[in-house]
Amino acid sequence: MPADQVPEDLVADPRITLLGPQRDPRLGQVVADLGLSGRRFATITAGWRDREADDALLAEQLDHRCVNLGLWQLMQQVWESDPELAEADRRRRLVHTEMQELYLIGLEQAVEALRRIRQHTPREPQVVEMAVEDVLSIMREMDVRHLERVGELNHNFYTRWELQHRDAVVTARFHVGRLVADTEAVVVTGGHVGVLLGALHLFNLGPTLATPTQEATNTPFEHAADGDLDAAPRLLRPIVAWGAGAMALTERVLLFYDDPVAAPGVSELLMNGLGLTRGLVALPSPRERLMMKDQARMIMLAARTAPWTPLLLEERTQVTLRADGRLPAGARVLGSDGLPHDLEVDA
Repeated sequence: MPADQVPEDLVADPRITLLGPQRDPRLGQVVADLGLSGRRFATITAGWRDREADDALLAEQLDHRCVNLGLWQLMQQVWESDPELAEADRRRRLVHTEMQELYLIGLEQAVEALRRIRQHTPREPQVVEMAVEDVLSIMREMDVRHLERVGELNHNFYTRWELQHRDAVVTARFHVGRLVADTEAVVVTGGHVGVLLGALHLFNLGPTLATPTQEATNTPFEHAADGDLDAAPRLLRPIVAWGAGAMALTERVLLFYDDPVAAPGVSELLMNGLGLTRGLVALPSPRERLMMKDQARMIMLAARTAPWTPLLLEERTQVTLRADGRLPAGARVLGSDGLPHDLEVDA
């Protein structure tokens, strides 16, 4: 969002600002651009796991006006204090891992089918196009079912174990809530998105960061309904996020890495995010992680994410979302044609 479209007072009119990678940190400049200099920040670095407290550079960028919520370390303390809950959560994560592995096998077979179809010498191009669309439709159905099943797994865990009544969790949530209450803005860094989301949900950060609008009162943050792009929570504080942090704020978290040596080479949905945004899928560092020059591959990615719009979070990207959590005009996105575009009409 251009500077002249950013609200004059982000504390009074909180928005989410999503950034590109911060290997060459420019958070201090972003904070100044947003008019948040001098404000006190809560920082969430749980995605760094055991390096969570190595935040000296982050604190320097925020002029040391910040408090690290320490969610990863706090999570370890909860597990230590409540071994029964720790074991139950370990089993939940094992089931999720197996679900992810089997879902990925199916996706890999679909990608292989697409490859073979596209290598086919067409006698009638329209027939080939229909075959491609059939495979993409199967992949979209697999994506939806996987998210539903993971959502059910998590919902059953939280229903069965009633974390709101377990002493270690209640104490930790109260501690986190007091820390956040003393701040005016939030920063969420990158790292391991699964670990980050686990910590955010364990300590119930969704309602701490935002409250449901009237339209969204029956839609929990972590279970935003597919296709429901209208109801967005109302932020309580401005949030700046990048990498896994940006992904965690969205409605659905997509893992992507096209290098088949380092990863499966096919994008996969992990789980629902906090659902603080509407209509976008965050793609941090896309040129490093995606074969952007392979247009057919990018068309497949755009087709699978639709109706959500893939947001390209490149180096030096700075996108402040609208109050309703949608993308502003000018955001760099992946179009349905598989090419990068500057969004002309608000999503």
